[in-house]
Amino acid sequence: MRMRSIAFTVAMTSSILLACAGSLSAADAPVGCSKVTQAQIAAAIGGSVGAGQPIIVPTSCQWVGQQGKRVTLTINQPRGGKTPVEQFNAGKASRLPGITQEPVSGVGDDAFYVYFTGQNRMGCGLMVRKGSSAFEVRIYGFDLDQAKTVVKIIAKDVAANF
Repeated sequence: MRMRSIAFTVAMTSSILLACAGSLSAADAPVGCSKVTQAQIAAAIGGSVGAGQPIIVPTSCQWVGQQGKRVTLTINQPRGGKTPVEQFNAGKASRLPGITQEPVSGVGDDAFYVYFTGQNRMGCGLMVRKGSSAFEVRIYGFDLDQAKTVVKIIAKDVAANF
């Protein structure tokens, strides 16, 4: 039963992230893979990674490293009549069972970690608002405490490009 609940939560979180990305033409969308370099990702995770590859839309990107280490970046776009900042604020205000949100300082104008409550290696996201932009960096393959440190380093690098 617990695994079914975790699988459901993962599916819902993935759906929310993909929805936040919105659907845009390539000409209108900022390219997620250009917001941080392969070298910056590798330095943050402490190992080599492949080149960033767009995921579904140009506003998201993924870098895959060794031993299950993976980093994703999703840049929010206007969707459903809501700006990226409105989407960020709605996400910050929402409370989902089994999901923990934790405020973070020192990156962007506002930020919070999001991760599965009671799970140590299920991934850790950092939602960031900077100016009129919002994005999430998510990392997999690390224990939660280390993931928080690594994802914050990467998010700072991304925020510097907004």
